[in-house]
Amino acid sequence: MVKSVTVVCPHEGADKGKRFVITRMSAVAADRWGRHCLQAATSSGADIAGVAQGGGLAAVAAAGIGIFAAMDPERMDGLIEQLLQCVQLQPDPSNPAMLLPWSVVAAGEQIEEIPTLGWLQKEAFALHVDFFKGVGQLFSLLTLMLTESNAPTPESAT
Repeated sequence: MVKSVTVVCPHEGADKGKRFVITRMSAVAADRWGRHCLQAATSSGADIAGVAQGGGLAAVAAAGIGIFAAMDPERMDGLIEQLLQCVQLQPDPSNPAMLLPWSVVAAGEQIEEIPTLGWLQKEAFALHVDFFKGVGQLFSLLTLMLTESNAPTPESAT
């Protein structure tokens, strides 16, 4: 089952308290989106530490949401728009099944505050890459173990 989260806008203003449901892309779509993000960032000449072109979603997670700053504005807009397709507005909390897709939300006046857009981008991005945080710690530990000196391993009692 694809993971979804419901988030409530915390910012003061007209959007405070509005509820949004964010549904993670399929693994295939998310990987493709991640590779497109990396390709867009690296083809703009950006040097993104620790990120290899073609690395997929894990590499995007390593770069963080700031990866979009390294892109051509048109490509950045397209990739963010793709990401936001995962967002739906829940206009009536008493009727959680009623959801407005992003295309309707973006075309209308359902979002009234500019900070809400940045917050939604961050929340959607986090849903797609947060699970890599724990994996990143595991990879760091494995790297440390593989690069340690050839010190003898402790003997276990038998």
